[in-house]
Amino acid sequence: MARLLIIEDEAELLHALEQLFVHDGHDVLTAIDGEQGLRRFREGRVDLVIVDILLPKLDGFAVCKAIRRGSDVPIIVTTALDDEGHQLQGFSLLADDYVTKPYSLSVMRERVRAVLRRCAARSDAAASPATEPTTAAGPAGGTAASAAECGTGTAARGLLGFGDIIVDTEAHEVLLRGDVVALTRTEFDIIRLLAEHPRRVFTRDALARQVWGYADDCGNKAINIHVMNLRRKLGADSVETVRGVGYRAGTRHG
Repeated sequence: MARLLIIEDEAELLHALEQLFVHDGHDVLTAIDGEQGLRRFREGRVDLVIVDILLPKLDGFAVCKAIRRGSDVPIIVTTALDDEGHQLQGFSLLADDYVTKPYSLSVMRERVRAVLRRCAARSDAAASPATEPTTAAGPAGGTAASAAECGTGTAARGLLGFGDIIVDTEAHEVLLRGDVVALTRTEFDIIRLLAEHPRRVFTRDALARQVWGYADDCGNKAINIHVMNLRRKLGADSVETVRGVGYRAGTRHG
């Protein structure tokens, strides 16, 4: 099972989370403030971090920044701040998920399972031998494929394209006009799904179920924040809103 680091200053909640994940078979490290959390993180291997934003000594935003300087370990951010600005800031620090307090233990358990499941799937895919080498630069001696060459939503050597965006499913990269754009795991999953089905409109529930394997109000709110980040990184038209329904791949690039 996984090794989890939980950084939470609410003692009762920290104890409950520790007991929950130990019962599930995980190895659990705990910390009650940001400084202690970073020390625990640097002591050895950690597979996933759960960190609260409002921490003493060093807040969760600073903890995320410090971790991201040298690690791509999955991070789940939690906070009682139900404000889109704070949520956007949390995801801009490359957090993989965001859970608003108060939350149930079952919700956190499902979030952790979903993040670990996605990470395991990517590790398995990376370990599988590729039938044909694929890079953002294309075949040896060639140049990077354009979105038009990839075809709208058509896989070509592991590439999906629409507008100015290319999704390289094998390299797990997204390019905007030929430049690699850094995305979180969840952002990549969302844009890949939209690129695979460019004409389909996904409800927030449908996106949450595809990304996390389940849907709830907290997950739907998180989808909104991820979409805001995708638009900020890839352009306002990268994800189109279909009013009253949901989202689809943007159609006004170029």
